[in-house]
Order: sequence, then C-alpha cells, then structure tokens
Amino acid sequence: MRQTNSGTAEFLVPSGLELHALIDAIGELIPAVREPDVTLSRRFFDSFDWRLFVAGVSLEWRFSDSSASPYTAMSLFEDAQPARSTLCWRDLSEPDAEPILQPLESEPGLLDEMPAGPVRERLAPLLEMRRLLPMVEVISQQTPVRLLNEDEKTVVRLVVEQNRFREPNAGRHGNLMCRLRLLPVRGYAEAFEQARLVLEKRLGLSALEAPLAQEPLAQKPLVQEALLAAGHRPGAYSTKLDQQLEPDQRADLATKQILRGLLKTLEANLEGTRQNLDSEFLHDLRVATRRTRSALSQIKGVFPEALVVDFKQRFAWLQQITGPVRDLDVYLLDFPDMERRLPPALRSDLKPLHEQLVRLHAEAQRQLSQALGSAAFDSLLRDWHRFLDAEVLVSKAPTAEAVDLHPQARQAHPSHGPLPSNAGLPRQALLPKQAAVPIKQVADQRIRKMLKRVRAEGRAITEDSPPEALHELRKSCKKLRYLMEFFQSLYPRDQIREQIKQTKLLLDNLGRFQDTAVQAQHLREHAESSVNASAGTSANASASASASASASASASASAKPSVTSVSTNASKNGLPPGTLLAMGALIGQLLNDQASARATFSNVFAAFDSAENAKRFKTLFATHDLCASAESARDECGMPE
Repeated sequence: MRQTNSGTAEFLVPSGLELHALIDAIGELIPAVREPDVTLSRRFFDSFDWRLFVAGVSLEWRFSDSSASPYTAMSLFEDAQPARSTLCWRDLSEPDAEPILQPLESEPGLLDEMPAGPVRERLAPLLEMRRLLPMVEVISQQTPVRLLNEDEKTVVRLVVEQNRFREPNAGRHGNLMCRLRLLPVRGYAEAFEQARLVLEKRLGLSALEAPLAQEPLAQKPLVQEALLAAGHRPGAYSTKLDQQLEPDQRADLATKQILRGLLKTLEANLEGTRQNLDSEFLHDLRVATRRTRSALSQIKGVFPEALVVDFKQRFAWLQQITGPVRDLDVYLLDFPDMERRLPPALRSDLKPLHEQLVRLHAEAQRQLSQALGSAAFDSLLRDWHRFLDAEVLVSKAPTAEAVDLHPQARQAHPSHGPLPSNAGLPRQALLPKQAAVPIKQVADQRIRKMLKRVRAEGRAITEDSPPEALHELRKSCKKLRYLMEFFQSLYPRDQIREQIKQTKLLLDNLGRFQDTAVQAQHLREHAESSVNASAGTSANASASASASASASASASASAKPSVTSVSTNASKNGLPPGTLLAMGALIGQLLNDQASARATFSNVFAAFDSAENAKRFKTLFATHDLCASAESARDECGMPE
C-alpha cells in the first residue's frame, strides 16, 4: 500500500471487476453514499529533456467538468480550493502528499509566459529557458463515495478512478488501470484504518507500495504508467556521450557507433529547432553537429579521406547556417542580465535594442527553418545515414571495382564482405590504415597528440599574445575534451571524468574570454549599423550567413557570421541616442570582464599544466605497446612529464 504521513492510501482495482459491483461490495461492508461522477482531465507536462521527471517532480494542468465538487480538479484533499483550470506540482518521492497548486487558465509553456505563483516559483530553477511540452493526457472518470459511521457522518472519503490516456502528438490512446484512493477525514483515523483493512483483506484489492524501478507498469504512479503506456521513456533523452565501446573493437565500427549516437541527438532536435519551441533545441543540435565535425577531424585514418573531407564541409555548412539564430538566442537569454548590469536610470534605454534583436531573431529563424527544409540539408541527412548504415570493408581492397562506392557497381568481392551503397561518394582503393586498428589504441594516440598540442599552445601564450592565440587554444581544448568524452567508456570512470573536469575548467576560462569579446563586438556592430542607418548610408556588414535553401553545402566553416549580418535591412531606423549610450556602457563592462578572464588565465592554465595533472594524463593514456610504428613513434610518443 502506498501511504504517506497524510494517511492517503491507493489501491489497484482488478480489470475484471466492474465499478458498480465494487461499490456495492463496499456498501455491504461499510455504509456508503455514492456521489455524482466527475470527469477530470490532467495533462502532464515536462521539458523535452525531462528536467522535471529527472528532478523527481510531476506537473499537471488539471481541468474538470465541475468546479463544485470537493473531489474535482485539485488533489482530492479536504483543504484544497477547487478551480476550473489549475497547475499542480507534485513531488514523486511523496506521491500522495498534498501538491502545490496555482490557478492557470491557459496551457503552460515558457516561464516568461506564465504568471507569478507558487508553481512558477518552483519551476524556474529547474526549467530555465526550456518550454513545457504536453507529454500525455489522462482522462479520469471519478466516482466519489462517502463512507459513514452509525451516526451517518462522513468518516472516510473514497474515490474510484477509471483512467484512460491520450498521447497529444502521435495520437496513441488506450486504457490505464483503475485505481481507488482512500482519503482521511480529520478526527477519524481509526475509521480510515478499518476501511483500509476492508479493502485489502475482505475485498482483496492490491495495495500500492512505494514505487520501485522494477515494478510492473501499473504499480507505478499514475503519471509514470501513463507516460510509459503512451510510448515515452521518461528521462531517456540526454546529450551526454555514453557510447559503450570495447577496447578491441575496430576503430571504424566504434567511430560509426559514436557518430550514430550524435545523429540521433541531432535528429531528435530538428522539429523543435524548426518550430523554435525553445532555444535549447538549436543549442543541442549545434552541439551534436560540432561533435560530429570534431569526430571526423580528430579520429583520423578510419574512413576514406575524400569522404571525410566531403562530410566535414557539409557539416560545417550546417554549423554556419545555425549560427546567427544561436547568437541571437544567447543575446535574448542574457538580456535581463545585461539590463541588471546597467545603472537603473539606463535600463529602460535598452528596450529599443531588445525590440531590434527580436525582429532580427524572427528573420533569422525564418531563414533557418527554410534551410532545414532545403534539398541540401535533406541530401546531407540521407547521405550520412547511408554511410553510417553501410557495412565496413573487412580487409585491404587492392582493386577499384571491389570498393566502388557507387550503387551500380556494388558487388561482393571474394575476399570482402558486402560493400556499402553510398551513391555519389568518391571511390577509395584501399582500406584506411586505422580502420581495423583496435579503438583503444587509436583513442590513446589521438588523445595524447591533442594533449600535446594543448600544452604547447598554452605554454606559448604570454601577456603580449593576441586574442587569437587564446581562441586557438580554446578550439584545441574542445577537441581534447570531445575525444575524452567520445572514448570515456574505454577508461576507468572516475579517472577519465576527473581529466574531463580539469579540461572543462580551462575551457570555462577561455570561453569567458571569448564570449565577452564576441558580445562586445556584436554590440559595437549593432551600434555602427544603427548609426549608418540613421545617416542613410549602407553599412559594410560581413557576408550574410542566411540560411537559404540554395546555400552551398561546401561553404567554409571558418568565417563566423555576425549577428547583424542576418539581414542588413532588418531595421531601417537607427537606435535612439540613449540606447547607443547604454550599449556603450555595456561594451565597457564586457571588455572589463574579458580583461578579468585574461588576467586569470595564467593561473588556470598552470593548474591544468601541473605535474600532478600531467601524471594523471600520462597514466591514463599511456601506450602499452609503446610505439608500434615509426610514424607513431614520431607523432605520439614523448608524452610531456
């Protein structure tokens, strides 16, 4: 039986037991009065990445066909105040405890769209910028029953719920288990216990205990039963790299496994990005794209080089077309903080800038949605799927016809397995040299080499080094971090996580330096564009990164477009002088922050480059057969002390 300090108890009603028969059986043992039925609809909401579920919380938007019954839209607790539409926050670790309630007439979405209240207050630190999405709707036919004593006073309340679910997106629907709940009446604890024993011992109802992960579906709280029945896997989505690799696994097969996981994340975020449901969809899509490019660049020699070059260019194009919207997302997310950084007298002067950013974002989003529906993007996904699903060659292939990647020449060579069917991709006459090498050996080599580069670049930075030197170091650090995350399952968990953590600390410092510089530059570009617009002159904006359907898939990824280049004609009117002055004050603060990050770099890098950290790296990624070839001896050995 599931029971909390409040005394509420919950039971499962056998599927073959009809409702009227159950109530009649209860009435024969305890005097009972049946109340009119009530229909209650509950839509369970969560973010796309299940932030509430992971935190052990459920969120319902409840509405019923009656606001008069004490059994309706709320929690069925005596003290609950009924309302027709209400947001209901529950702690899943105490599923029968009294919930937190907040009236809400329309469906919840983004926090900024939600009125202040106790539920919104609890949502804020968990939800942040994510949108609440309807995951499943539960429609309950509730039959309230009052259990009476000999004086015909109500001593226990009982509710029988016949539940069915509906998945709002795919349209899946069906029945859920019927549940019965006992609710205590203050002052009649003994009557409650007697009723509980009657239901459990005399009628043989199954009492629900505290939920466990291995419990059958119906034994879980209603929200979990409904989500699982609707086909959801609560908490399953994650952007973390958790591919389980085997040390002796072929390098090409292991790399494809990593890349398939990244493609799954990319595709999971496509629709949310197209619809601009919230900014994290695009963020996660871009992270998956960046990691894909890094894997293609850094896990060398496992795929044909011409194929790698082709896909690197095409994924660089994807990274480029998504950049302007992401830059504007960051601006708008940071805007409240930007306002707080200004003296109160200047804060209202930023409103015209915010309005301009919103207009720019709308146009950039329109162009991005168009690009994500283009033939170039469809072709990229189609070719990428085909490549990742194709079988790998099992040995060196000395003849062109044995490895022709065009479908018309697809055949089985006597010494090879089935050949891939990658239409339009280049021919490759030899199996790449690292393709069949154990992935652990490749991982050790690549991580050692990237670590060597990070150390060399970091040690070369002095007080006089230009900002570009720190930016290049940041890019190398990201590559090192991605390599360790790709291959973390090959190493002792605690040790590899510690080295990833140390690398992130360095990246945080470098990111702060770079991000403040970029924000300051973008603000300056906005100001210059505004002055030019006011003067009636054309601004010399950087090349547009517009996401047009005809954009070339081979566009260079090296040129990061400016936010203002989304549309040089986005605003024909310049910003007011007060706004320009406020922007100038912000630029000064951002440059001070950049200088602060630059001043702490030496200490942060010294900690990363310490002898203790070097020893941990060396122990973790030391080669066991030392250098198997002269080439690896030149490139991979000589780990710094």
